[in-house]
Amino acid sequence: METRKAPFCNVHRCCRLHTPAPKLQRPSSAWVDRLPQGHPKSASFAKQRCQKRWCLPMLATGKVEEAAVAPATNGAQKPVVSQAWKDVLELQRNGTTWTGKIKAVNKGGVVVDVNGLRGFIPLSRLDPGRLPQTDFSLQDMESLVGQEVSAKVIQVNIPSRQLVLSEQATMVEQLAASLQAGDVVEGIVTRTTDYGAFVSLRSPDGNLHGAVGLIHISELSWDKVITPEDVVQPGSLVQCKVIKVDKERLHINLSLKQMESDPLLENLDGLLPLDTSSVTSVPANLPSAIEDLCAALANEPGVEGVDIGRQVEEKRAVSQDLELWISKEVVKDGYNLVVRTGRLVQEIHVTTDLPSEGMKESVQRVLRQLV
Repeated sequence: METRKAPFCNVHRCCRLHTPAPKLQRPSSAWVDRLPQGHPKSASFAKQRCQKRWCLPMLATGKVEEAAVAPATNGAQKPVVSQAWKDVLELQRNGTTWTGKIKAVNKGGVVVDVNGLRGFIPLSRLDPGRLPQTDFSLQDMESLVGQEVSAKVIQVNIPSRQLVLSEQATMVEQLAASLQAGDVVEGIVTRTTDYGAFVSLRSPDGNLHGAVGLIHISELSWDKVITPEDVVQPGSLVQCKVIKVDKERLHINLSLKQMESDPLLENLDGLLPLDTSSVTSVPANLPSAIEDLCAALANEPGVEGVDIGRQVEEKRAVSQDLELWISKEVVKDGYNLVVRTGRLVQEIHVTTDLPSEGMKESVQRVLRQLV
């Protein structure tokens, strides 16, 4: 009788395919400790590799930040920063001026030797007085080699061995030391921004050495300024008043409007010049504020009469509030007053025998009534 093989059981096959594999137990770490010292999987070898991974962060703040690396089993020590780099970091931290000679030039600037390290001064950080006023080539810059330069360290990057200096920072420091609030300086507007205009200032020798001051937009004019270009343009020659000097941050704040007197403080001759060409005729209808003022003055004790005089409309925008001054102009039968509301300036003649103090008291009472 022929013997037949039993058919393959698909059920059993399926069970074998989908039966999860038994979990493997993690071996104890004892076998790792028994490995030889130099074995790639030994604990000591892995620990040594971790200890060798170190790096130095970028140093732009003047602080040495060495990586905290524990001593390795083979005697490896922390990475060492050379004394030369420590010295330049100290120069940057203290703001000390370094003085040396230019060793080489390239398209971007000049190369200097700082305590054996290669330093670089970009063209934008050089004293503009060293460079030609018009376009120049690399050959024109070769004359700078050997010239002495005083600069400040502004950037240090030890990993990439970058050392950047600025000669203009020294120029600003020297100019700031010689200036004080109230001084008048001359300069050229280099650029404008939304918040003001930057001015390259002339040094006492009359040259532009890269010292820059800022005219805030609020100090450009007594008028309301929408954009700085409404008042100044790049290349404009301006005279400004120094209003603040920060010698630590090397900031010089300037004012253009303070070169003119405050419109609110001008005297009668400035507001109402005697030149008839600038005086308009007396209007038939005065602003209500001035009419109320004249009526109140006429009711003051000791006042015999109130007459309307000259009138001028100013070009500059001023306060819309009612303002009143007593002119120092000598008048035989009384006083001349100046009233301003908005752009309109009106002269009022008051006939009275009151002394100056009595007239001041009358004016103060009238202003309190109107306010």
